[in-house]
Amino acid sequence: MKSLQILALVLLAAPCWSAPDGNNGHYAVVNGLRMYYETHGPATSTRPTLVLLHGGSSTIDLSFARVLPLLAADRRVIAIEQQGHGHTADIDRPLSYAQMADDTAALLGQLRVGKVDCLGFSDGGNVALQLAIRHADAVRKLVVAGASVRLDALKPDSIGFIKAATGETWPPPVKAAYMRVAPDPKHWDAFITKIKRLWLETPDWPESQIKSIHAPVLLMYGDHDDIRLEHATLLQSLLVDSQLAVLPGTSHFLMVEQPTWVSTMASNFLDAGK
Repeated sequence: MKSLQILALVLLAAPCWSAPDGNNGHYAVVNGLRMYYETHGPATSTRPTLVLLHGGSSTIDLSFARVLPLLAADRRVIAIEQQGHGHTADIDRPLSYAQMADDTAALLGQLRVGKVDCLGFSDGGNVALQLAIRHADAVRKLVVAGASVRLDALKPDSIGFIKAATGETWPPPVKAAYMRVAPDPKHWDAFITKIKRLWLETPDWPESQIKSIHAPVLLMYGDHDDIRLEHATLLQSLLVDSQLAVLPGTSHFLMVEQPTWVSTMASNFLDAGK
């Protein structure tokens, strides 16, 4: 799984990003979950609020350290950590994309932010798509990077890595990010068991679900992604209103490797036809 090796090298060579001040982090109780979120960018922006949804087993800073400051320069950003991820403690229920979408919608309802744009990376892309399926009135546009709605979307070596991986062998930067902020670092192994179950046992999404999404979607993948590009084109063909961007020389971790490309394309897409 070469992209994980790339991620480790890039992140270990980079300083850890942190929120610009101590007032960005907040908690809200939604669906029995004490959910962590951050707010960034100018509160006076006239653009729709942008919601950032991180990757699986990741955190806000690990997924978006390099792209968040670019996106928050001229728009209000809410970045969320899902059940069991980062600052948000796990609770006694399985992980599912539908539940994470429901938790996200409940949080946005509490914050009264109106219709939002979403940028979801990897698992966060799946959550963004589920948000558009289950809570269509909450979403205006989606930027979805590295999403996969079928197990066979993953390349065989990626599936093999997931099946063999344990909490002990998980990529060190991901584990280190969890240990820095998790309410209960000892929960790591149990959390990884849940993540593996989510990735390996989630049924393929019915095509009718995907076709029900009417929000405009920008799909983004790396040309060396862990997701097969055949899956990217299939997903695009099922969406009613979508565009597909394949970033050259880029792995699954395009948010880390190409933040300027990602932020520029995302901003242009979100601002088009305001």
